[in-house]
Amino acid sequence: MSFEIIEISSTEKQAKFSVSKDEVSEGYMSVAKLFQKDADEKGFRKGKVPLNIIESKYSKEILEELKSRLINLYVRKLSAEEKLNIVRTSNLKEDEIKRDSNFNFEINFEIIPEFKLKEYKNIKINKEVYSLKNKDIDEAKSNVLNNFASTEEVARRKKPKKGDFVDINFSGYIDDKEIDKLKRQNAVVEIGNGSLIPDIEKEIIGTEKNSEVQFDVTYPKDFPIEEAASKKVRCLLKVNKILKKVIPEVNEEFLEKIGFKTEDDFNKRISDDLTASLEQKSQSTLRKNLFDKLIDDNEFDFPQSFVIDEKSRLEQDYKNKMMQQGVKVDNLDEKSIKVIDDSAFRNVKIALIFAEISKLENIKVEDKEVGDYLAAFAASQNAPIDKVLKYYKDNNLMDDVRVKLTDEKVIQFLISNAQVKEIKAKNDNKEGKKKKS
Repeated sequence: MSFEIIEISSTEKQAKFSVSKDEVSEGYMSVAKLFQKDADEKGFRKGKVPLNIIESKYSKEILEELKSRLINLYVRKLSAEEKLNIVRTSNLKEDEIKRDSNFNFEINFEIIPEFKLKEYKNIKINKEVYSLKNKDIDEAKSNVLNNFASTEEVARRKKPKKGDFVDINFSGYIDDKEIDKLKRQNAVVEIGNGSLIPDIEKEIIGTEKNSEVQFDVTYPKDFPIEEAASKKVRCLLKVNKILKKVIPEVNEEFLEKIGFKTEDDFNKRISDDLTASLEQKSQSTLRKNLFDKLIDDNEFDFPQSFVIDEKSRLEQDYKNKMMQQGVKVDNLDEKSIKVIDDSAFRNVKIALIFAEISKLENIKVEDKEVGDYLAAFAASQNAPIDKVLKYYKDNNLMDDVRVKLTDEKVIQFLISNAQVKEIKAKNDNKEGKKKKS
């Protein structure tokens, strides 16, 4: 075998191969014997069919298998001899393969060039620290109370206003045909919280209790019910009741209902939860600053196909999340595209940096650690561990888990070896300045 390498870029090259007829002939006989071993022809014992019959009957299949084997074999040899980290091949062009002739082919391949990391131990990074304030506790407490709020009817007032809850019947029609998915009976909606289409909210506010009105509304193009999206809909609305929110009092009965003996216990739980949340937020800033430092310090080339693949994955994730919220997204806006482009580049670069550090520092994840992670995940989902394992294996996700756990070990290694400086979070500084003025 001989080959010639043509450089396309620092991460993409083309190789032209020439396989001698002797190598082709030798490979042909090896493949033919494999076919002979598995052949089960009438009149012969399995594996004892003469080679000339095998060649006559399976000539095309033997040559196709030979071609595939030669291409894979010599691409691997090229990688080993030239010490290239080949990650993807494309644009394969090959001559017709014949038993007693040279076989020529050419193929493009992408590589991850060798790169040397800048110093990654003892690096200086900041960790933003957030302080817990009384107003945070009050706000969290208010949110809890709002979650347990009830409603009661406003008997005297005839028309709803902002802040009210309204019990309504609603239906929508296009060309006198009712849209089933729009129909609501005794639906309770809040006025002024942004959940309603403005034109519908305006009609509710202008409609007296026990009255019924008709009006036209053009629904937005991203409305989750496809039958109504971008369409002019004739709406029929009736206001049944006007309701107001009733916030519960923090008394013995309420505390018992939510699982606390005293108000101090209630306040402590809120304080503890907020403290844990703020520490998690601080850890997030530490990780982001660590990633930024590694990305900025290390300049190296890598295949753009990695970024394209990651971008596709992030786009699909975004669309799936929006679909779960009831919003169908066909085309992304410019802002979302830019965020995804930036994230894809960062994700790929930091993944390659982590992979290099794990190799240099011999950071590995044992099979038991993967098993423990999946067992914990199964328990959190209340799912049988054997089903979780089968799902991950059947969908080739085990390596993804191993990479995720390895990356986490790398992050902990880097943080433990870093010079971490705690600084007051920017938001805290801004609030402090406001109080002084």
